Amino acid sequence: MKKTDIPVFETFNDFYQAIGFQHSSSIPDFDIWHAESLEPSATRCMAPYRQGFFQIGLLSEYGSTQFNLNTNTLNLGGYPLLFVIPGQIFSWVRDKDLAGFFIMFKKEFLGKSFPNLLDDFPFLKLTENKDLVLTEEEHKTLLYDMKRIHSVSQNPHPYQERMLEGMLGSLLYFCKAIFDRNKTTEYHLSRSQVISNRFEVLVDKMYVDTKNVGDYADKLNITPNYLTTTVKKFTGKSAKDIINERLLLESKNLLKYSGLDIAEIAYRLNFQEPTHFTRFFRKLSGITPNQFRKQ
Repeated sequence: MKKTDIPVFETFNDFYQAIGFQHSSSIPDFDIWHAESLEPSATRCMAPYRQGFFQIGLLSEYGSTQFNLNTNTLNLGGYPLLFVIPGQIFSWVRDKDLAGFFIMFKKEFLGKSFPNLLDDFPFLKLTENKDLVLTEEEHKTLLYDMKRIHSVSQNPHPYQERMLEGMLGSLLYFCKAIFDRNKTTEYHLSRSQVISNRFEVLVDKMYVDTKNVGDYADKLNITPNYLTTTVKKFTGKSAKDIINERLLLESKNLLKYSGLDIAEIAYRLNFQEPTHFTRFFRKLSGITPNQFRKQ
């Protein structure tokens, strides 16, 4: 693997092999395991990587464990619940006494029940993701649910996958209630909310190819002005701000975790000239790419 590569693990088992975890998934697109089972074989320090699946972590004990999402270190405290989203850069140093559950799943596992997964569960969007701190009662409830899910996963029968699909959906709704409690505004799934959600999904797919708000409006069959007004209403940011923030996030990831030089990063992110990239980065972050890289 070249120095400039950030590895991407598309399957659970590829990821397990990479970290030395003596475990394999027997169910397509879904897995659940005890954090304690990482000992003694799995590595305690994992360099930055991306993954092609969702991950939910419910921690009971974490000691000196440190999780890093993109360029931020998660603040573990109390009863933490964390989500890792496809496309994010994740790295960690784990304490040997790490305890709890991890659920891994692909979007396809819930495709029949939740064809619009990110609309139903906005905390699974790249732009909304964060770690949550649970109350003791919420932690107990989720821990009970995960123990039941783990039990079903260990006992194959004809309806096992359908049961797990339903149980995972139920758990995600409970997570959504916790997420809503942590939000300062309520969600109203109006047409405007749907447009805002779909726009943010498009940004994750298209931010390198185009930075033009009009291109996103065309995909959504609305005018650029209507898109900007709608997005501003629900996020407090303009459509252009969201595109730029996504571009800045990827810029920081590449600067911090890859060996690409500034010009290579600029061209990879579809800037016509490295100077344009430097100007963009300094305007949004207040420092130059080189200064950020040296921090």
